[in-house]
Amino acid sequence: MKHFLFFLFLTLFFLPGLSAQTLLQGKITDEAGAPLVGAAVKLYKDTLVHKGTVTDLNGEFRLALEPGEYTVEVRYTGYALLKTDRVVVLAGKTNTFLAALTAGEVLNEVVITDYKVPIIEKDACFAVSGKADRAKSEKKRDIPAPTPATHPAEGPVDEDAILKKIEAGNVVSMPDEGAYRGNRFRLDLAERYEEPLHLDDADAYPVSGNPGTPRAGQLTAGEWNDLHNWNKHWLDLLADGEIDPYMAQYGFYPKNRFTVWLHNTNGFPLADAPLQLKNDTGDLLWEARTDNNGRAELWNGIVDKPASGAVYAFYQGKRLGMLLPAKEGINHFIVDGRCDQTAKVADILWVVDATGSMRDELAFLKTELMDVIGRVQYANPDLDIRTGSVFYRDEGDAYVCKNSPLSADLGQTVAYIAQQQAAGGGDYPEAVHTALEEAIQKQPWRSEAVARICFLLLDASPHQEPAVLESIHRSIRLAAQKGIRIVPVSGSGIQKDTEFLMKFFGLATNGSYVFLTDHSGIGERHLEPTTDEYKVEMLNDLLVRLITEYTSVPDCAGKTALRLIDPQHTETTDNTPEAFIFPNPVREAFTLELPLSAQKVTLYNAEGQAVRNLTNLAAGQHRVAVQGLPAGFYTLRIWCGERVQSAKVIVMQV
Repeated sequence: MKHFLFFLFLTLFFLPGLSAQTLLQGKITDEAGAPLVGAAVKLYKDTLVHKGTVTDLNGEFRLALEPGEYTVEVRYTGYALLKTDRVVVLAGKTNTFLAALTAGEVLNEVVITDYKVPIIEKDACFAVSGKADRAKSEKKRDIPAPTPATHPAEGPVDEDAILKKIEAGNVVSMPDEGAYRGNRFRLDLAERYEEPLHLDDADAYPVSGNPGTPRAGQLTAGEWNDLHNWNKHWLDLLADGEIDPYMAQYGFYPKNRFTVWLHNTNGFPLADAPLQLKNDTGDLLWEARTDNNGRAELWNGIVDKPASGAVYAFYQGKRLGMLLPAKEGINHFIVDGRCDQTAKVADILWVVDATGSMRDELAFLKTELMDVIGRVQYANPDLDIRTGSVFYRDEGDAYVCKNSPLSADLGQTVAYIAQQQAAGGGDYPEAVHTALEEAIQKQPWRSEAVARICFLLLDASPHQEPAVLESIHRSIRLAAQKGIRIVPVSGSGIQKDTEFLMKFFGLATNGSYVFLTDHSGIGERHLEPTTDEYKVEMLNDLLVRLITEYTSVPDCAGKTALRLIDPQHTETTDNTPEAFIFPNPVREAFTLELPLSAQKVTLYNAEGQAVRNLTNLAAGQHRVAVQGLPAGFYTLRIWCGERVQSAKVIVMQV
């Protein structure tokens, strides 16, 4: 090939009115100028990897850095490696790096050619795509079985052949005359890809980054948090005996819950604080760490026999007091601690079932995860993020478990995810326990962090042997002790016992439960979840929302910032508008400062009920009263056109 790799390195002049944050952002394209999605970008300093990230759906990336001189390396499957030395990042400026990669050819020299105004990454923080009403799992939706489509010239569609090509990373598409509609792909497959594709055995490209890669933002999902719906949902399930068989099956008994909230004298939550639950005789019953809002969930007998009598919370070896059960409220304790003592770091691990039963959704899931990783870093520029991934199958497969360890090199995680394919399995249960051992017990989780999150994506239960269940109990207990939230994401084919096991994981570790839905038309039918009403969201938006909620903390002035990012990517400057909530925590009323007019602002309680609703607010400051609301954790959601964002508001007792 005679084409030469070229790139543009752009440094910015100072833009009036912007903050003095030092950033490097850029765009990676191919020779024709088309964006390369999921390109791995690494920055080296003194021959060591300093930071890494991946490009988003526009081929763009963004990194907060210290001023200095870096080597920038860009890798992308099927393209020559780009390595640029002595890239200068100026202090207090947004420095821009543009590059175009050449397919399959190595270039030994690059040339800096120009400067320009910075580009802005596209992002969206929250979007609700619809609503579904649910009472209990028994209320099933009647989804008619789709009729296999036929192509007028070719007869019945071979859906399995299409699916196998997608799994293998091959380019797959429909002829121009029509669209395939079948049991596994009930929406027009052509609309799921960035470009028209052709069913040609000669056209075989890896999934990552080539035509034929599914676009992000297609899988639909819902979230249900049983901790937030404890009194009005979970306690009803326990009273009805509906989940007794599942508790006995897996040895999880989430009944005796105690919620502790730690804050200092000014009401600032103390995050990542270790807590212990003990009885009168001093027996250790459970250990956990507070989340970013200062809240911890303590359990008596969730994986073993419960202790009788009163129980107490201990912090740094001191007894805080006797605890009331969660159904009677939150246990508040005031302890010494600074508002800025929490490390602004987060570890995020993706644990994925890669057995054959996941083949109908894995190609799409990989794209969604790669999109989420890039968007989370952009939405949280001040957060030190590490990511990693664990893929697992079952005994007797090509592998049982393999991983890309937690690392600041986000590009490493994305590249690893892109390489994985679904295969193996055979029976329904899989090696879930081995995956949890690797994820919880062996990964290098940081000892101090504002959040540690383990997303567990699967569609099958673990094996039922006693040794397997004991291993799972150990992993879940250790996850709670380390402050690792487990957030299961269930795929098509999941059964009811597995759903409740995933709910047990979320309950025990202060996590939540996410489930894919049929609204996307991707994959086999999805189990109707055991929930009340829930909202349907795009999966990538939902995951970004959860990560943002899990990692956001108010500053020492009691002010919470919400970046109102334009999902349409229409801005030409880096001046992303921010809304502010203060004071937070709040006792009587807080001020909402809007940079733009908002058509709607809603405050939700922990059970998702709207307790304050404001409409048609002009830009400026607005007072929101909270008198009469119980102390606890609330979610404030703002709609400014297509800019939608949410944050936690902590209401203190007056």
